[in-house]
Amino acid sequence: MSQKFAVMIAYDDDPNVKRYSPDFQTQDEFAKGWQSALKKAHHTSGQKSVITCGCRGKGEKRLYVRALPNGDAFILVKAANTGIEHDPSCVFFSLDARHTGLKGYASGVVRITTEGDMAVRLGIGMTEKDPPEKSEVPPLPHVQRPEGGQASMTLLGLLSLLWTESGLNVWYPKMAGKRNDSLVRYRLLETAKQIRTGRACIGDHLFIGVPDPKQPVAQSQIQRLSSQAMSDKRLMLLSVLPRYDAEKHEKPLKFLPLRNFGGLPLIFFNSEGHWDSVKKRFSSEYAAWKSGAKIVVFALTSPAAVTGRGPSVRAHQIVLMHVSENWIPLDSSYEAVVAEKLDAEHRQYVKPMRYDASISEVFPDFYLLDTKRDKPFPMEVFGMATPAYLARKQLKKDYYNREYGPYGWWHWDATTASETMVLPHFPESRKPLSTGTPA
Repeated sequence: MSQKFAVMIAYDDDPNVKRYSPDFQTQDEFAKGWQSALKKAHHTSGQKSVITCGCRGKGEKRLYVRALPNGDAFILVKAANTGIEHDPSCVFFSLDARHTGLKGYASGVVRITTEGDMAVRLGIGMTEKDPPEKSEVPPLPHVQRPEGGQASMTLLGLLSLLWTESGLNVWYPKMAGKRNDSLVRYRLLETAKQIRTGRACIGDHLFIGVPDPKQPVAQSQIQRLSSQAMSDKRLMLLSVLPRYDAEKHEKPLKFLPLRNFGGLPLIFFNSEGHWDSVKKRFSSEYAAWKSGAKIVVFALTSPAAVTGRGPSVRAHQIVLMHVSENWIPLDSSYEAVVAEKLDAEHRQYVKPMRYDASISEVFPDFYLLDTKRDKPFPMEVFGMATPAYLARKQLKKDYYNREYGPYGWWHWDATTASETMVLPHFPESRKPLSTGTPA
């Protein structure tokens, strides 16, 4: 997952730059010393400092210190709009909001608080006292961005935010074999602790399933979500769908099927037609599931009701998201083909998340991060041949040619692909892989 790199702190009154290693930042034995260094660099200390990240990215990579709400602990955060300056493997890496669906929200829907947390304005309530949801799935995106931007974030947008802030939309070769279920779960739960909506912390509402219901972590989670403290709180439950089985899953379902169900309550649908609404709203994801793909499921539910058979909830809203075997979000089966080839060629790339952006917004399907250019290299897959799509295809081509030049972006017209799915060559990477053959 995301790595920490050395941090340099320079003070106006000291010619010697202080360097703090990743171990010093993370190991318990150095915790007191690290917090002391951050406190000294905080603006309230009266000393002027310049803090920079030591990752391999390009640019100033400026950081600054934020005090946590209790006032006794401090954290480092990146300066605004500098995430792209960091190396893709760095914990501070991110795409500029202008290159993701975040730009579609109105001012204040997503913001960083003075305490360093991320505050979001959700269009869904977090307690059972809140008004019921208007639909059992998030609404379809607007055709055009509303004037002034979208006024709130949906459950689908929140899933995109969790994925982005956890670094799960970024891939680099050193992560091969490491991004497993438990690591994904850990990163999402840690990220959720830093996101608030109103007075609620998302980390207090998010519960993620594990494979074995007998694991201590599963039993502990069941106890927590069933506790009196959670009796009036809506839950956010996340897992993946099990392997598709037509005999099991094409008949009427009463509850949501899950692969990693350990530590989660039984999730009943809100109505007889709820699952049909999910299949219709997320038709691409449902088709991918039937074809054997990995599908993340994210549900907003009622508080848990505990009976002799265990805890159960009723789903208010359900979201599906297609991901690769490396947990990179995908919008189509053609994107899956591209991601698989990128992985096979050991490339670094990022998936820009659409959040709740309108249909008219243009974002690449991927950005390559390891080309010889200083900036991310956009990649687009054209996957349909309907008249409406062809018109939009031309608008996209015009946009990319205008923004990046005719040779500054990669594309694949999948509608003309043969059964062998031969893709155009990717742009050359900065560091060509060694073939193992002596020069």
